[in-house]
Amino acid sequence: MEIRLPDLALKRIFSFLDLFGLLQVSQVNKHWNRIADSDYLWRSLSLQRWDCSNFTYQHLGTHTWKQFFLHQRRKELRLALAQPRNFIYKVTKNIAFETQLAYLSGNSLTMDEQEKSIICSVSPKQELCAWDVQEGTIIWSSPVQEFHLSNLVTLPQMHLAVTMDRKKTIKVWNCQDRDALAVLPMPEPCYCMEAYLTKDGPFLMVFLTESLLRPSEGSAPLSTFLPHKLCASACWAPKVKNRITLMSQSSTGKKTEFITFDLTTKKTGGQTVIQAHEVASFQVAAHLKCPIWMGASDGYMIVFTSGPYLLLFSITGFLLQRFEDHQAAINNFWVDPCYVLTTSENSVHVYVWEEGGRHPYLRSCCHLENTWHDHTTDSCISSVMCDNASIVLRLRKVSDSSILVMYSLNT
Repeated sequence: MEIRLPDLALKRIFSFLDLFGLLQVSQVNKHWNRIADSDYLWRSLSLQRWDCSNFTYQHLGTHTWKQFFLHQRRKELRLALAQPRNFIYKVTKNIAFETQLAYLSGNSLTMDEQEKSIICSVSPKQELCAWDVQEGTIIWSSPVQEFHLSNLVTLPQMHLAVTMDRKKTIKVWNCQDRDALAVLPMPEPCYCMEAYLTKDGPFLMVFLTESLLRPSEGSAPLSTFLPHKLCASACWAPKVKNRITLMSQSSTGKKTEFITFDLTTKKTGGQTVIQAHEVASFQVAAHLKCPIWMGASDGYMIVFTSGPYLLLFSITGFLLQRFEDHQAAINNFWVDPCYVLTTSENSVHVYVWEEGGRHPYLRSCCHLENTWHDHTTDSCISSVMCDNASIVLRLRKVSDSSILVMYSLNT
């Protein structure tokens, strides 16, 4: 006698499956196929992989959450499956200033097939510029700014860029109008900014150099201290929002330790305090060259460079993977929830995170070797980043100026 579980029970069971498991159970019979196709399950998968909490049924239109998820995965796989012959590249004639680069378009969550990649940079004249990566041209620039622009971040979901200058002034731009949308003078200079979009709207996190040490009276910031020895770098886990990993190194640089904390808040005596709980730590083996770059994926793995090697460890110190795709030492590195990029001399290598944290956790993909060098002699790669359809390099020349090399998929 066949036992048929209620729809609600099946849906609850299926909610623990990843993409591949959900596709498999959908092939068992018509009943399971109908449950496995539910918007509830595919929306949950989408929320686990992307920050799409603000993506609504209005954005979906006539599409289902399953169609949305599979469409986004196909867009990610285009870059993961690309070969060097699939790229075209443009070398900028205009010189870019050595400050941050940031995608204004990002890995946008849309159902569009043809998407433009747009990146922001700062010119030597201190203009904020927006570049069309596919065309290799400037499509917008701000007026020349009176003071040096020291920080740049973007909020791709709202097509906004945020700058801070040496006069401690924050400006918000939509990269369409001549003037800034908003201007905010700050009491102290900042060394880092992060922009986020939450369910309550956008907000900007500004890390000030002095205000945490000497806050104004009656407005002490919510803060905590993380125990470490000479912290060299830190990163948040993109899929575990309250998890942070520190890379600490000894004063001689011969010992490196990774420490992972979970941050929580607690009400005490009418006040909210942040508490840090160490969840894991490990020391890097002495024979490995001191890491310079690091990143995180799902909160349980750390990726970092050591000489020419890219290494993937669990947060408890277990070596998961080792990649040897470069002959010389890795000199630049970039990580996001979908991709890892490494550069060495005049080459770029692309890696992709596997779905659901399954082995292989990180997959080696495309290698771009020196194709731009004839146009940009006496230069080295100073930064790299990508979205689903493009890769952008900034090359620093011997003269201390910089240019952009923009790769786009020829689809």
